[in-house]
Amino acid sequence: MKIAAIIAEYNPFHKGHAYHIEKTRELTGADYVVTVMSGDFVQRGAPAIVNKYKRTEMALSCGADAVLELPLPYAVSSAEYFAGGGVTLLHKLNCIDYLSFGSECGEIDQLDKLADVLLSEPLTYREALAGKLKGGLSFPVARCKALKETFFPGDAEDTINEILSNPNNILALEYLKALKQLNSTITPVTVKRCGSYHDTHLTAYSSATAIRKALFEQADDVFTYLPEASSRLLSKETTSCYLDSDDFSLLLYYKLLSEKEAGFADYLDCNREISDKISKNLSKYKDFSSFCDLLKSKNLTYTRISRFLLHILLNLKTPAGFSKPVHERSLLVPYVRVLGFRKESAPLLNLMKKQSQIPLVSNLPGAFDVLDEEGFKQLQQTTDASLLYEAVFTSKCGISNPNEVLRSPIIL
Repeated sequence: MKIAAIIAEYNPFHKGHAYHIEKTRELTGADYVVTVMSGDFVQRGAPAIVNKYKRTEMALSCGADAVLELPLPYAVSSAEYFAGGGVTLLHKLNCIDYLSFGSECGEIDQLDKLADVLLSEPLTYREALAGKLKGGLSFPVARCKALKETFFPGDAEDTINEILSNPNNILALEYLKALKQLNSTITPVTVKRCGSYHDTHLTAYSSATAIRKALFEQADDVFTYLPEASSRLLSKETTSCYLDSDDFSLLLYYKLLSEKEAGFADYLDCNREISDKISKNLSKYKDFSSFCDLLKSKNLTYTRISRFLLHILLNLKTPAGFSKPVHERSLLVPYVRVLGFRKESAPLLNLMKKQSQIPLVSNLPGAFDVLDEEGFKQLQQTTDASLLYEAVFTSKCGISNPNEVLRSPIIL
């Protein structure tokens, strides 16, 4: 039995995602494709446009055999921890043969060479990088020049820069680094991305960004750019009833007001400098998105600000050891939650239960009894975030979904 895995958000599931699953089967000959998916909040520091169960059903309807949930602390973290958490979870399943990920370059060898250098950071590279930074270059430019001079003198600088400046390539490098740190036997495979991650216009392979924009703008033709299952599940939603960050504005404002005296430096991805900046500008707070715009700067991107504000809202403190390398914090992915699977994939579920080094969780009642302290904490954090998501959704849309604690996996 060959099993391939994909780490994704499916926010929402689009034709590029369907192509990725199809191409993964073709390249690996896999009998099953497993997806590790973000829950109700995603890596850019925002709520998913629709809940994790609808996105799970989209994925299962469009080719995935099982969908597993990435625990909240990893799902809403930087590329390094997002990738590290997903790879660690797959590694601990102890039955995954391939990890397939999209990339703009589509060349695994090129990515693998860069990952080796960025993981080990040899002295010659560090010295070259320090010299470039001292000369006044920005970090991305300095890194590109240092890599070219020390390890890739025959390659065009534009080629290296293009790899390091595209979001799917950056995630690909983090997946490769995590696999290497874990000495994992999982074989990496990359599929060249169709369409542009940053494209805001609808195309044959529309990006999730473009689709979300069209859904919020109620564009009449958006559903023609989606797989049938995604169109069906998204169109069931009430008009304009998709969540974005500003739906959480009042909740965030209250949290910031109530903790401004203590500060926010203990929250994940935050520090004293950022904490002071939040407190200093709190009197200018209007809503979630405009506060991100207010706080962003040359060294602080909108996404990073959105992410640590979400950490504050969801009460995600920096756990002990979270800044350590992946192999030293592997125990911090202490369970696997099954969000859904296809009936014919029962052999896959049986194998995961048999081989996994960490507990498989299908239903929440009773799950907390079999987890260790860290597992209990992460599952509680993930569950509480979903309960908050559904409360905001119900308030905005007038639609009540089943309580998260009582939900069973989606089975198709």
